[in-house]
Amino acid sequence: MNTSLQHTFNLTDGKHDITITSINSDIAIGCLSENGNYRLTEGELNLGDIQFDIEMDYWIYNGQSEFTRGELITIADFIKHQQHRAA
Repeated sequence: MNTSLQHTFNLTDGKHDITITSINSDIAIGCLSENGNYRLTEGELNLGDIQFDIEMDYWIYNGQSEFTRGELITIADFIKHQQHRAA
């Protein structure tokens, strides 16, 4: 089951409407995936994937985008907050 959530992030180079889609998930809680795997897209552009550990404490990003570390932290914190809100 793939579920998604769109959010506008104010990043260094302006506003970005990023869609966060759960991937490889059979179970979803609220808007986002229980398993911690998310694909980031903006329009038709694939920005990469963020994968969290089971406790949502640590994450890795495999994308090729121009995000800074701080911008990735902002996006990951948003996902983590949405996950905890849905639980």
